[in-house]
Amino acid sequence: MANTEKSVRIDYETQQFYDEYWPKYVPYYQQTREYMFRTIRERHTHVALDAGCGHGVCSVVLSEIADHVTAVDISQACLTTAQEVAGRHARNNIRFLNQDLQFLSLEDDQFDLVWCWGVAMMAPDPVKVIRNLVRVCKPNGVIYLGLYKKTWLSPIHELVRHFCRRYMATPHRKRFVMNFFAWLTVIASRLKGNVINLRPDNVSIQAQVEDWYYPPYKTFYSIKEAIAMLEMMGVRAECVQEQVGRMKSATIFVLRGVKSK
Repeated sequence: MANTEKSVRIDYETQQFYDEYWPKYVPYYQQTREYMFRTIRERHTHVALDAGCGHGVCSVVLSEIADHVTAVDISQACLTTAQEVAGRHARNNIRFLNQDLQFLSLEDDQFDLVWCWGVAMMAPDPVKVIRNLVRVCKPNGVIYLGLYKKTWLSPIHELVRHFCRRYMATPHRKRFVMNFFAWLTVIASRLKGNVINLRPDNVSIQAQVEDWYYPPYKTFYSIKEAIAMLEMMGVRAECVQEQVGRMKSATIFVLRGVKSK
């Protein structure tokens, strides 16, 4: 694995959040692998990009189907965690780069497959990120893009997120918020007949709550407008998953796009 390379330009707020977040909440590998293999249609590709690799579990899964993987993340702490995860799985076909996806310095038209799951909409300028993903994808290459789904509750979620970040950000208050929403989630799940409303690859409801209400930036999209945006960038897109999470108001949808020649 290559040495981690530094980028000059960084969104420091997001960097600081994920410096703390992903190293303590690494998802379960097997469940992540099963999900990705259900989502990705390709069973072999030459060069793949994990755009916003975070914990590195997705990079390891991609390394099973790709000859070479480039894993990029804004957080150096995440990259250290990702390298440790790759080492535990004995994967040596991954290189790790410390870059902000808004200012991605990789060359044009070099990746056969681009995976960006739940990352682009966390940047201050998601469109700039998506343009870079399209730019580095080869003609006829495939892009998998997971974005937060816009619903009538999205503005309420945003109000709660801003309140939490401004007034409930001390360790004690943050722990209270995470436990409170985890309790509400369990109650709501049981009322609906579910045992627990937890994404299978995630380690705790508290982790989901922190990732939902404490990141510095969030942008929500409808499926229709996200497909239209990709098409304007020369990508033929379709929705392959309308809802990833169990809660319709707090979920990611996944698009699969093919870049035009």
